[in-house]
Amino acid sequence: MNPILYCDGYKLGHRNMYPENTTKVYSNWTPRGSRVPGQEEETFFGLQYFLQKYLIDDFNKNFFAKPGKEVCDRYTRRINGYLGPNTIGSDHIRALHTLQYLPLEFRAVPEGTKVPMRVPTMTVENTLPEFFWLTNYFETLMSCEMWLPCTSATTARYYRDEFIKGAIKTGSPVEFVDWQGHDFSMRGMEGIEAAALSGAGHLLYFTGTDTLPALDLIEEYYGVPENYLLGGSVP
Repeated sequence: MNPILYCDGYKLGHRNMYPENTTKVYSNWTPRGSRVPGQEEETFFGLQYFLQKYLIDDFNKNFFAKPGKEVCDRYTRRINGYLGPNTIGSDHIRALHTLQYLPLEFRAVPEGTKVPMRVPTMTVENTLPEFFWLTNYFETLMSCEMWLPCTSATTARYYRDEFIKGAIKTGSPVEFVDWQGHDFSMRGMEGIEAAALSGAGHLLYFTGTDTLPALDLIEEYYGVPENYLLGGSVP
């Protein structure tokens, strides 16, 4: 797929809606709340995967490495077929292809950090004035890819806290908690990537897992020290 089309359709025309002479757009990612009573913090996780998988690897392979005419013609065909007559054009896409990288700067708390609800965990801004429209263009893709690992990590932490309370109350070894929150969720997930992302978030707080793709995701995108027990199960 053409990764420039990894967005909601309504994003396509936003570039023309900004005030005239806009040169900088600065946005933040903020967890606004939880439906779980007493859950007042989010565990931030998934940014490094998102940046490497989509904004670097996917864009390099399926956008920047392809001929500019091919990319722009495909974009134009999709947009015209989707919207009918429109004023969106493709000059901005051609300019981005000519640049050969995404002029965006991300700043974030370290992954795995517990952050209070309603406090930003990440910011993003454009680094070149003519590409101000890119900052929020990827909001949809970011939400699509990062909501799940953040939510699964936050949920796993909530379970772990409860298990530790129970272990202390009953005299069970606290070390056994690492294996008590075992992840069997893969068969119920929406696909392999969802299983891997959710399972990776779970592994921030537990060792037991049957979601094997989560192990490869963490190893490939985050690195694992030699002889480190990332996750395990039984034969």
